[in-house]
This record gives sequence, C-alpha cells and structure tokens, in this order.
Amino acid sequence: MGLGGSVFLAGGGGYASYRFFSHKQNPIHDFIPQSIRIAWPKSETDSLLTIAQSEEIFKKYALNVTILPNIQNHIQALDALKQKLCDATVLSVLDWLPNLLSGMKARLLVGIGGGNFRLLVARKQRIDRLVDLAGLKIATRRHANKERLFFSILLRRKGLNPEQNIKWIEMEQEELLPALLSNQVQAIIGYDPFIWEILSHAEKELFELAGSQSGSWSKRANHILGVNNQFLTQNPNIARPLALSIREASKWRTQHLQEASILLADQWKDMNAKQILAMFKNENQSITPINNQLWEQVAQYIDEFKLLGKVPNDLDSSKTAKQFCIATHL
Repeated sequence: MGLGGSVFLAGGGGYASYRFFSHKQNPIHDFIPQSIRIAWPKSETDSLLTIAQSEEIFKKYALNVTILPNIQNHIQALDALKQKLCDATVLSVLDWLPNLLSGMKARLLVGIGGGNFRLLVARKQRIDRLVDLAGLKIATRRHANKERLFFSILLRRKGLNPEQNIKWIEMEQEELLPALLSNQVQAIIGYDPFIWEILSHAEKELFELAGSQSGSWSKRANHILGVNNQFLTQNPNIARPLALSIREASKWRTQHLQEASILLADQWKDMNAKQILAMFKNENQSITPINNQLWEQVAQYIDEFKLLGKVPNDLDSSKTAKQFCIATHL
C-alpha cells in the first residue's frame, strides 16, 4: 500500500485536492464506457464519493462520472434534476418520497448509506426516553426537514403526536449547543458529521438518546441514488455498473475505516482523523440495498409516511415502492 497522487473535484472558483492511499482498481472489461452527471450534495465531504473517485472505482466500471459543483443541499440537487442539469442525484429517501409521490420522473437505484441521525439531550436533564420529550422543545438547524421528519416518525411510534406534543425550534447551527446546555431547548437533532462533532466536543455534558444507529434503522438506507427516467431510457445499461461501483466503494470504506478517516481529515476542517474514525466506528457501514431489498425499505418508509398522515392509508406501499425503484441484474 503506497501513498498515491491527488484527486481533483470541481467546485467554487477552482479545484479542491487531497492526497489518498492508493489501491488502484483494474478495469472490468465487461462494461462499455458510459457517462453520467450526478448532483451530490456536499460532495467535497462525502466519504463514499471521495473513496469512489480516489480509488478509481467508477473508472473500473468504465464510468465517466461528473459531479456538479456547488450543490450544498437537497433543494439545489432537486432543482438540478428537474432542470436536467444532471442525470442523477443523491437524496435522503425522506426528500425523495414527497417528490416521487407528486409525480417526479425519476427512479431509485441504490442506497448510499444510513442517515446517521442523532437526538442529543443534556445529562443534567432527567430525560431518559423519547416520551419524556412530550411538551418540550427540540431544536433543529434551519431547513432541516429530513431530520425533523425522521424523528417525527420515531416519536409517533412512541405514541406522541410530533406536531402537537413537541415544540420545534429552528436555529443556526452554532446556536444549537449553547441552547441545549442552557436548557433553552431540551433536545437537538441532526446528522453526521456536524451532530457527531457537537457530541464529541461535549460528551461529558450530552448523550445520544435516540438515532438511526440502532434497532431496525441500523440496516436501512436513508440516502439513495436516483436516476432521471429519460436518462435511464436512453442509457439502459448504466444501472448495473453504477450500482456495483457504489457498493464496492461502500465495501472499501468498511474495510479501510482508518484510511478513509485520513482521506477526509483535510476536507473536514473541524474534525481530525482520529475524531472522524471514532465517528465512522459509531456509524452503520455497508448499507447499499438494491432491487428487492431497496424497494422493501422504501415501502417501509411509505408506511411511516402513513403514520404521519402524509399519504393515504389505502395506498399500496409495496406496489408503489416497486414502481419507484429500478430492477437491475447484477
């Protein structure tokens, strides 16, 4: 294993580069060269994408992948897909479903990973269960729709009405920890890496009450790569190598957590490699469902949307999920 060269990602006014540990992949000659443009939010700090590019895994499957620059959130990614500025995008299933249910012309191919959601409370508060949050305040970052939706599902499953029994507060990210420590709010929610950074910096004062790292959630994908329908029709052979490359990058990350943490340390300015490695070890790895496993998980999410009253109870979850997902032969 040697230290390799630099990888360059388009973004901003130039390019961001980083060094990486090289395990060069030999190309698989069964695949024809194909190109795809992907809107990948916060691509510069996404561990799976960083690995797929630095280890030349896309190239192994004859894929020329262009990552759109300056895509920072799901809104920008969705706009790019709708305007056909990209052929595919990565979104939380909690962002995908409202759009697919509204008729968006796209289908889901492969899970990218778990959501890594966490709900933090102060140790000095006597909050031991989710039901203890009834009538209390939970703070989120602004426009944190998927975090709120995820924990609304958890609260609803515990018998609480998340709209009536919880007081939701939106704040700037830097305001969350002071608000929690001062009891201005009684819980804060978010997803890694930023919520792990808060937890790791204040672990003596805080603990994780609930999240997506345990129970049935620990095996479920949250972020999913979806592809434009027209692009799929025009490029029917791209689904298989794209899904395989994502799965291989995920497997590489699981097998090389320490190298992955070093790879990202230069990108995540507020966390060093040791902190990133600790986060990776606390996250669920290799969650890349496809085919039956993917649509079964999507059907579960649709059922949970029913719990929140977001879709009709008589909607056939399994049938709808199958329509939303791509079936590909691996």
